[in-house]
Amino acid sequence: MLALLLSGFLSHGQQAICSDTTIIKNIGVNESFELGFEDLPSAGYIWLPAENSGSDQVQITPVKKVLMDGYQPRGGKYITTYRYTPLSCGTFLFEYFYGRPWLNEKAKKCVLKIIAG
Repeated sequence: MLALLLSGFLSHGQQAICSDTTIIKNIGVNESFELGFEDLPSAGYIWLPAENSGSDQVQITPVKKVLMDGYQPRGGKYITTYRYTPLSCGTFLFEYFYGRPWLNEKAKKCVLKIIAG
């Protein structure tokens, strides 16, 4: 499993999440960072949060969905980007699974741990 210590993920041309990953992000309260997930919706494969994952103390905002190069004019792989903003101090854990939701697949897993303070 790949583990990342996130300092500016996706803001400097880094790759979107497309494999089993653990990310640990230290950030101040009311500060934000963005995280992108590589989806293949034309085949039904998307990243979804696990039930009971996360916290109401972290605001998650969809930012953009961009078709990846080589898949024009449509279909294929997209990068879906979200902005995370912790609203209080604490440690917050989010789990995402990649697969086809109607089959309840969990082909890949991303764990995001946000430490806000």
